[in-house]
Amino acid sequence: MASLKERFERTVEKVVVIPLYGRMNEFATIDDALRFIDDYSVYEGCGDFRKYELLISFTNGDRVEGSFKDKAKVREFLQFIAKQ
Repeated sequence: MASLKERFERTVEKVVVIPLYGRMNEFATIDDALRFIDDYSVYEGCGDFRKYELLISFTNGDRVEGSFKDKAKVREFLQFIAKQ
């Protein structure tokens, strides 16, 4: 019963999205991170795009990390986390 309570009390504390060639971008919510991903443009002249790095911190101290090469996979991962 305690683990169920901990799961319901765990919320996203912050979401960090790092396009590998670009600067770090930190967000307070999954929705903010999804908006960034939707609006972020990989453009010529900024170097070769390699991948997105994601770091998600939760209020109970848990942390989830992911590395993705395409935007669709980033969105899928963030939406999965949001449903947990």
